[in-house]
Amino acid sequence: LADRDSSSETLDIVLSNLALLSSDSRPELRNCSVNTLFSCVVGLGERFTECQWKKSLNDTIFSVMKDIASGINGAKDTGVAEDTSKYRYKVAVHHTRNSASKQWAATQVLALRGLERVLRQYFLRLLATASSTSQNSGGSQQPWLVATWKEILTISLDCSKLAGGRETLDVRMAGVELILLCAQLSCKAGIVASGTTARVGTNMEVVGGALRSVRTPTKDKKNETTTPTLPVDNALRQQLFESAFVTMDGFRQHLEENGTENSDDESGVDSLLTQVLTKIMGELAKLYECCKHDEMSPGSCALQLDIVIENDDGYESRFLYLLQVIANNAKDDSSSKYLNQVQRGVMSLLQSMASNSSLRAFKALTSTSGDYMFVRSNDKNEGESFELEAAKTVASAFDSDNLSDEAKVTVMCSVLSHYLKIYGSDKEVMPSDSAERKTSEARYDIVTKVIDSGCHAAANIDGTADDTEILDSIWERIVTVVTSLILPPAASRYDGYAHHSKSILDIVAIVLTHLPPRKYASAEPMLEQGANRAVEVTFECIEDVNKPDAAEGAVHVFLACFMGLCQKMPTCSAVTSLTNHILGDAIDSDDQDGSVLFSKTQQSLAIAVCESLQTTTSQDLLVGVFPLLCRLTNVENDGLRRVAGRILGGVNLAQAISRERQRAEETDARAQEVEEENSAMLEEIEYLQAENEELQRQLALFTTEADA
Repeated sequence: LADRDSSSETLDIVLSNLALLSSDSRPELRNCSVNTLFSCVVGLGERFTECQWKKSLNDTIFSVMKDIASGINGAKDTGVAEDTSKYRYKVAVHHTRNSASKQWAATQVLALRGLERVLRQYFLRLLATASSTSQNSGGSQQPWLVATWKEILTISLDCSKLAGGRETLDVRMAGVELILLCAQLSCKAGIVASGTTARVGTNMEVVGGALRSVRTPTKDKKNETTTPTLPVDNALRQQLFESAFVTMDGFRQHLEENGTENSDDESGVDSLLTQVLTKIMGELAKLYECCKHDEMSPGSCALQLDIVIENDDGYESRFLYLLQVIANNAKDDSSSKYLNQVQRGVMSLLQSMASNSSLRAFKALTSTSGDYMFVRSNDKNEGESFELEAAKTVASAFDSDNLSDEAKVTVMCSVLSHYLKIYGSDKEVMPSDSAERKTSEARYDIVTKVIDSGCHAAANIDGTADDTEILDSIWERIVTVVTSLILPPAASRYDGYAHHSKSILDIVAIVLTHLPPRKYASAEPMLEQGANRAVEVTFECIEDVNKPDAAEGAVHVFLACFMGLCQKMPTCSAVTSLTNHILGDAIDSDDQDGSVLFSKTQQSLAIAVCESLQTTTSQDLLVGVFPLLCRLTNVENDGLRRVAGRILGGVNLAQAISRERQRAEETDARAQEVEEENSAMLEEIEYLQAENEELQRQLALFTTEADA
């Protein structure tokens, strides 16, 4: 009838009768009526006037929702489905629909899905129609869509919080999906931003009570999902989005107040709440894609020494609060060795937010990770850890091209600050007793990646910045962290060198690669002290045969420090003194009969010195150690002879002699110029003395004549 005669009177008759049948006690008839009702609205919605939309939503659809809710409440009292044995045809009912409450729940799901279809297809038309009415009234009257929207959200929230067993699971999932759909539709970018398209084909209409194809589908047709026919009031759209977000806050409060739910069986199936949360995580990911450039945009990021959040009441903060509550409620099985789908969804969404330069997301990740970013767990059978995954997510987010350099540097500084609280020896940042960890338990794979990306970003900013005050503080913090690495406390330095020397070498190389020249003065004492400490530990380990790994690690640390000095500060006194000391001792030990282990240790250090000298670009340094290198070619150690020979082969003696000859000529020329200047000055002095004597004679003569 409605398809053949879409007049208001006929449509009212059809919808009212379908609404009446939607509360019938027979589930088959009831479900068919609900489907037909929403199919009719979806198929004929383009022809609806504003009055028809208001009546369809506020009177018909909401009345159906209320009747279904009453039916569910009534079914809870009886608990069993209607006995079909009295009928002529008996129907076998599946156990998931073998009670009245289960059957009414299925009807409610159909109604929620139908309302979702209507909103997906006609939200922009509804919004434009309500906007037009509001503008015509001069803004004195609240648009009718506001109250309708709030009622839809209230119905959805009630369904999402519905108590019961598995028979209400689909209702709860449909409820949370409708809440998130409302938020996606009403955001500034719209649902199209998430890549979600309308679920109703453009070539379908209701014919004989069912959706049928009536025309060839047109791909480029301008349907209501993308382009409204009337101008949209952005203030009204923002009001609707705020209402949807308030409803999301209400669901969060429900989770906080009701806690977790356990699975009702031991078959390995996730708990009911976990399944609901899995559904909402998928919808939250779509919502963030819609809002990440507008409502949840992190904004510009300024360089900071730590993550400081000023406004914590925005949509992004409320969104993160919801994620944290969901994550807390997702831990339903502490014995599981793997993350569940909810926890993985939370991590994935936090990574997307962090990759979008969201400092709030990074702060949530670093807070969640705790010490797991720097400390390994002693439990080898622990499996996947939510905290460890949070730490890994921080590092993986640095790979995003969308992450700004300022955000990378700020997050790196925050991570390094937390590291200093655990392992730092800085007097200003002393580690607390509760945060102390054994050095052997430390891990540097995650923090190395953070430092690498952070230092690269800091160098990029430093190259174009006019004001370097905040950058100097950032570089100082980085140097402080490296100092704590290469100068561990005396009680744990053996463990540090034994287990983490390779990581220390990598981090030192990364920092020196990006360190600006003006900060070399800060790095020089750090590298010098690190090299001297490593030499001390190397020889201390000779006396303890149980620490071979510590001795080898100390040589690696020495190599990192000394190579840094040779590459960045080849003219400093520390390079010359260490080279003369270590190479000289290696040559002397080769001439004397001493401990074999002591001699091998000196030779290992000498090889490290030679490998470092190979990386320097300073010919002056190589010429200065030329005699020692020549003597090294006569030692018994074959490896030391070869490396010394390679260095000598790289020394350009002709250029060095030519440069020294040029310097000598320049010195002679300058001495000649000084001598000539000296002679000229002596002549000038003699001339002035003669002038002075003449003036004195004339003065005496003038005085004598005056007295006479």
